[in-house]
Amino acid sequence: MTPRLLALLVLLIGCKETKTLDGQVVDIWGNPVPEATVVMEGQTTRPSTDAYGNFSLPLLPGKQKIKAGRDGYIQEHVEVEVVAGEEPPRVIVRLHPKPETPGFYVVGKGDYIRLEPEKVYSMGNELASITGIKAVQARVESDPFEIVFHTDLRMDEIMRLGLEMHQLEYKKTAMVPSALGMDEVKVNLWVSKGEIPVEVDAMRSRNDYKVTTSETLEPGWYAFHTQDLLDPKEPGVFSTVPESLRVAYPVALR
Repeated sequence: MTPRLLALLVLLIGCKETKTLDGQVVDIWGNPVPEATVVMEGQTTRPSTDAYGNFSLPLLPGKQKIKAGRDGYIQEHVEVEVVAGEEPPRVIVRLHPKPETPGFYVVGKGDYIRLEPEKVYSMGNELASITGIKAVQARVESDPFEIVFHTDLRMDEIMRLGLEMHQLEYKKTAMVPSALGMDEVKVNLWVSKGEIPVEVDAMRSRNDYKVTTSETLEPGWYAFHTQDLLDPKEPGVFSTVPESLRVAYPVALR
């Protein structure tokens, strides 16, 4: 075979090189996730990402669903559309790390920030009471505000418990009704200033939920709680909640 013919053969082989659908798996902060398994729905190939989180899949025209996961992360799916004759898109799959223990985790700038539980206290009398917490420990800078809630509860159980988020304000004293009129009581607690609507969405994991707000939160103090603990709808209900469950999860946004 002459050198010219050999060069032409190499050129033809190069022209027939199979194109691939390339992408990368990263965590939600943009760090590469190596050794993640990637699957294209309907295909049997299951490549693993390299040290930089990169992967390659067969290039097939049409809408394709791509799944990625790895131990220690919450699985995620993305959809891409491959158009024949056009440059294929680069696929980016972002994975949330899976929290190790139950609780509320703020998605911070480069890591999770766990919200520590604070005991909810009740001040007042049998006619009316003020409930609140004594301290707000966690302070974060997060916009948009996103929470990962890791729990053994199912979605219907979360709904029954009534997960709520409230803005807080600090009160030293408050007036509550009594048999003789109104009494001033010492409070010295962070109490509810009003409810902030939240959406709870199941993630692709049996134990994890994404909690988001429909509005941008202004700097201030907030807390998650259940069973109306920070906003009692009926007198006496607070005392029916087991003491171990009388907790809220506060956070200060800067």
